[in-house]
Amino acid sequence: MLNKASKSIYLLLKDQMPLAKEMTTSEIVDGAKSEAMSKPEHQNFLYLLNVTKHVVQHLSPKIRVKILSQLLKILGSRFSTMTRHIFDVISAIFEISGAEVIISNAEEIFGSLVSYISSRENNPVDSVLFAANLAKTALAKLHDGYINEWTTYFAMLTESLAGLLSSNGDVALQTSIILRELIDHHIDGKSLLTIEGQEMEDKTTLSAEFKAMETTCTTFYNVLSASAQVPNEHFFSVVAFLFVKLGRVSDVFMKPILLKVADLVNASSADASEIKTLQDCIGSAVAAMGPEKILALLPISFSAKDCSGSNTWLIQILKKNIVGSSLQFFMEHIIPLAESFEKGSHKVKKSVIRRDLQAYAHGCWGLLPAFCHQASDTSQNVRALVKLLIPFIKEGSFMLEIIATGLQELVNENKSALATDPESVQLTEVQTTEIHDELAMDPDTKSSHARKIARKNIKALALCAKKLLQPLISVLFQSPPETRKHLKGAIGCLVSICEASVIKDIFIASLEKFKLLDDIREHGEVESDTDGSANEKESRGTNAKRLIILDLASCIIEGSDSDLVDLLFSVIKCALKASDEVGQIEAYRTLSRILEMHSWFCSSQFDVVMDLFTGTKSSANVTLLENRFACLQTLLIHALMRNTDGENTQAFLILNEIILTLKDSSEEGRKAAYDALNGISSKLRSSSDASSDGLYHKLITMITGYLSGPSPHIKSGVVSVLSVLVYSDPDICTKTPDLFPSVMELLHSKAIEVIKAVLGFVKVLVSSLKPSDLHRFLPDIVDGILRWKSVHHCHFKTKIIVILEILMRKCGSPAVKAHAPDKYKDFMQSVVLNRHGKGSSKEAESKDTIPEHSDSSLGGQQKRKREESSAMSSKEEGSRPWKRKMEKKQNAGTESDLKHRAKHIERRLMKRQGNNTNNNNNNNNIQTPNVTSKFNKLKKLATNDRN
Repeated sequence: MLNKASKSIYLLLKDQMPLAKEMTTSEIVDGAKSEAMSKPEHQNFLYLLNVTKHVVQHLSPKIRVKILSQLLKILGSRFSTMTRHIFDVISAIFEISGAEVIISNAEEIFGSLVSYISSRENNPVDSVLFAANLAKTALAKLHDGYINEWTTYFAMLTESLAGLLSSNGDVALQTSIILRELIDHHIDGKSLLTIEGQEMEDKTTLSAEFKAMETTCTTFYNVLSASAQVPNEHFFSVVAFLFVKLGRVSDVFMKPILLKVADLVNASSADASEIKTLQDCIGSAVAAMGPEKILALLPISFSAKDCSGSNTWLIQILKKNIVGSSLQFFMEHIIPLAESFEKGSHKVKKSVIRRDLQAYAHGCWGLLPAFCHQASDTSQNVRALVKLLIPFIKEGSFMLEIIATGLQELVNENKSALATDPESVQLTEVQTTEIHDELAMDPDTKSSHARKIARKNIKALALCAKKLLQPLISVLFQSPPETRKHLKGAIGCLVSICEASVIKDIFIASLEKFKLLDDIREHGEVESDTDGSANEKESRGTNAKRLIILDLASCIIEGSDSDLVDLLFSVIKCALKASDEVGQIEAYRTLSRILEMHSWFCSSQFDVVMDLFTGTKSSANVTLLENRFACLQTLLIHALMRNTDGENTQAFLILNEIILTLKDSSEEGRKAAYDALNGISSKLRSSSDASSDGLYHKLITMITGYLSGPSPHIKSGVVSVLSVLVYSDPDICTKTPDLFPSVMELLHSKAIEVIKAVLGFVKVLVSSLKPSDLHRFLPDIVDGILRWKSVHHCHFKTKIIVILEILMRKCGSPAVKAHAPDKYKDFMQSVVLNRHGKGSSKEAESKDTIPEHSDSSLGGQQKRKREESSAMSSKEEGSRPWKRKMEKKQNAGTESDLKHRAKHIERRLMKRQGNNTNNNNNNNNIQTPNVTSKFNKLKKLATNDRN
């Protein structure tokens, strides 16, 4: 039955062929398309083509071949009424057919489609691109079917498409995409590597693939040569892609193109955008072929005759695109080139030419990091390179930054290769731009090989590390602070592959050099720096030396063992006890890295570090404060881990300092405190440790416990902290049941400062929670905030209206009104009318969703855009203090409150633990709230506050 139906369709189509040819001929002769369409028999043929498109998948393969053959006979090189219909049927046949259908009509298929594409001036652009995609599909069928004829038609198709690249706008873009897809699918640079070492006369016997590639590259060269102007970026994107796909054998096929592009760069007629396009194309060639072959074709040279350089523009292109090259090539070819430019500059009298030649010399030296990037011969040639570089390091020349960057490339890339999962290790030959990613090596073949190479490279680098470290550290001590960044990076990466004993010897030698060992007594005790008889000038000199040593200490943390870490800590203690804030900043920064990288130190020396912090005062210096808080983050987390049960005075000590900073510091200081709390919260929430979730909720409970204290000043600060935490993690209100009622109970307070903070908390809460979670808190929120609507302090009524509008948008007006006491019904109705009466409901909703924090310092932290009125309100809150009498009354005794409560907790602990409890004398400033208090106890305390 299927064969009979298939045959019927084919016979119907075949019978209409004379009519189809007549339609095509008449349209070509007089262009009477409308007249042709008006004839019923012509329309019937178009209907038949449409039916064939839909049923072709049900036809037998033999009939499909015959139908395809018939359609190709009537497909002319000029567009006609039938063209789109014919293309649709051919596309349907291609989609369901294999290589056998294509090969039986290959000559007709590609002849017709290429002819149509080549007549692009006479055909609609979209139909030309459709024909190109049809040809691309047919070629892919042949290639995937391992039919060698694809090589013949590949060159034919690319030649017809190359002309389209000169078109304007989207046509050139779409053509470049089709060509890149063709090249990507059919060209394999690895399969062509066998020809790399052959002589030219032998290449006549090479495969059809080689000849197709040669013809294709010749086509692009002809287009480039024939163009009166520099071709557009779409043409060069295809040429660049060809370089990438051909890889190391690009010079075999694309040498003429490369030389032509270089000529265009050297020509002064090209504008800046064209020059960039040309240079990017050459950059792809550098990445594909390597600098060795590029410089063989386009040599950079210095002419002593006229004191000029040739192809010097290539230096910057090499710097951006060299990957996987050779250190040996750099030493044997690039360094002599740099020296020739340098010598030439000394012989030139004109300052302009001298500066240019020196710039070329520096540019050549600046290629060192690029040659170090995935260098192919690190283990073989790094010793020779180090020997060459050490004199430059000792001289402290312009090479310091270049050398430091290069060393970091060598060490860090190989360390990454060893540290990465074996299945994901990728040492690529070329990948500096998006297009170069195509040359990434197959992960299955390079994983184990890459790790083996990296292991050998690290071993060779470790043998050279000590020779490099000594001159680098000497230069570090002599360099100004602004130039130490790269040196510290190089020292740090070299230390990470050195033996710990080597690092310790170097550090002790440095201490002796600056005579700082006297600062450190046995067991790490600190010499007092406060002796009144000490010479002030001598003290400043000691501080400066200690700062340099701390710079070195920050570099060597990663490779330090326990003995060296203890020694580093002794230096840090000296710096923190001194009065120099710059030294203290560096000390805190170094200590923070020690605490993060050496968890054993945090465990074994926790009490000692805490004693150090309680013995050193905080500062108004924001940078110092930030680094101090960075240490406190790690210490607080560790304190929570150390003491999971009972009172944790050390954790409260840290929280006390942060919370007091929130209320008593500058805006920058408050931001540092908020950032510290956010950091602690984020670390606990993101940790994979199963115990982190419990520690996080313990932290929230500890913070909430401060709400039971007597000081309004502290309470408002704690509510501000909770606002920040709720904003970043709204779920804490549902996971920590005591948090929400503890905050809402504060609305019974008379302290304006506290009420303002609670309203800010509520707004953050209603803005952050999902409507499904918000319903459970709705009654308490509505009842709690409405009692303050009549108070005129700090725009309370405005804040309450905003909160209610957000609630109505999320939960619905009826649900919100249902929880309001009867005496507030009129007020609630006015809020509803005001909300619906706003000019733009969308604008109102967008404003409603923006949380307002209780402290003006939060404005810089959050990324959401604030409504103008909220921003103004926040600004007023930060700039307008409350009445002095009220503030004085509320804030009096804040510090004494903390001390009084700390003593109370200490007495309670001693009673509970007996004489076995050893209290630290430095804990006099600790406020340790009763974190186990329940809601009823909080309510009782709040009632006492009101009384």
